[in-house]
Amino acid sequence: MATAQNLVVRAMRLAGVIGKGETPDSDESTDGLTALNAMLDSWSIERLFVYQIVEEVLTLTPAQATYTMGVGGDLNTTRPTRIEDQCFTRYGSDIDVPLRVIDSQAYQGIVAKTIQSNVPTYLFPDMRNPLVYLNFYPVPSAAYGVHIFSWKQLQQFAALTTALALPPGHERAIAYSLAEEFGAEFGVQVHPQVSMIAQKSRANLKRMNAPSPIMQTEVAYMNARSVSSGNIYTG
Repeated sequence: MATAQNLVVRAMRLAGVIGKGETPDSDESTDGLTALNAMLDSWSIERLFVYQIVEEVLTLTPAQATYTMGVGGDLNTTRPTRIEDQCFTRYGSDIDVPLRVIDSQAYQGIVAKTIQSNVPTYLFPDMRNPLVYLNFYPVPSAAYGVHIFSWKQLQQFAALTTALALPPGHERAIAYSLAEEFGAEFGVQVHPQVSMIAQKSRANLKRMNAPSPIMQTEVAYMNARSVSSGNIYTG
């Protein structure tokens, strides 16, 4: 397990802020911790740096359209950075009804927002801070469970002594990427090889976290006679 101090010291050496065998002073360490957490915070909004999509269940309340998600909210959890379009409502014990995630414009275009139905089919996540507001349409009239899939903010270091169990590949990517951050933070020229390793490490993470699309085609085009008539320019 890596501590924030380990990562900061290693990154400072890679960046040339301190020499071999040296340790940063308290001010440098504090600045390093701030830069480390700021970098991890920025990674949390990039899909290919998010190493897990968390599934959580919100129990609906009949006639209630809006719920909060975050610490102290109706769904009491870490505030997500994004809601994935994979959500669904579990109807009964074994039937999953897809819940389409829509944006503000689409939600505002719904004229009669108070219409009720057993199972909502649309979800507009209003990404406020510190709580996210989940708006369902139609308004649920039964207490079913909604399965919410979301990105969670990457864990941050509360103090220099904080240790985190990072997934494979993350420690190297963080250390070398942080060295690049320190180049601007402390006004030093980072060696090109450090930047090269940082880029390669980040690319490896993105490759690992990239979703695998499921390719499919229209049933009609599976017929050999139809395949020859297909034209991407005419539809």
